[in-house]
Amino acid sequence: MHDKLCRAELQAKALAAARCAERRARDFYALKLPEASIDFSLRGRCAGQAIIERTGATRLRINLLLLRDNLDDYLKQTLPHEVSHLVVNWQARKKRLKPRPHGTEWQAIMRDCFGLEPKRCHSYQTTPARVVPRPFLYACSCREHLLTSIMHNKIGLSYQALCKACRTPLQFVSRGKT
Repeated sequence: MHDKLCRAELQAKALAAARCAERRARDFYALKLPEASIDFSLRGRCAGQAIIERTGATRLRINLLLLRDNLDDYLKQTLPHEVSHLVVNWQARKKRLKPRPHGTEWQAIMRDCFGLEPKRCHSYQTTPARVVPRPFLYACSCREHLLTSIMHNKIGLSYQALCKACRTPLQFVSRGKT
C-alpha cells in the first residue's frame, strides 16, 4: 500500500508523528521533554527503541522496514508507544528511579495521554526484516540442533553448549549449506 513512498517521505512522516506525540505528552504532563533525535538504523524484529542518554538527550530509533510495511499502525501505535517510554524515563530520571519498561506508569501514559491500548509488543510480520542462517548441525542425546555461526564459533573457544531438554553437551555433526 505504501510501497511507493520513498525513504525520505517515510522518514518525514515518522518525524512528524514523533513530534506530534512529543508535543501531546509535553502539553498533557506539562513536561520539558526535549525533542528526540531520530535515527532509522534499527533492524531486526524490534519496531522501535526509546533512549535517554546520561546527558538528558533523548533519542528514538526506528526500524525503517517495519515502518514502511506497517505505516499507518506504526504512526498511530508504535511511535506513541516509544514516546511513552521517553516520558516515563524522563519523569523517573530526576528521582533516580528505574521504572519497569511496560509497567503501570507506561500503561497510564498510553491510556491517558494517547488514548491507546497499552500493548507491549507489536504484531508486525518480521520475517523479511531478518533471517539468521543456521548452517551448523549439532546433536545431543535427544535430538539435532541447527546453530548459527556465532554459537558455533563460541563452542570452538572452550565454551560448552548444553541441550536445554536433556542437559547433555552438543556435539558437532556437520556444516550444512549456507
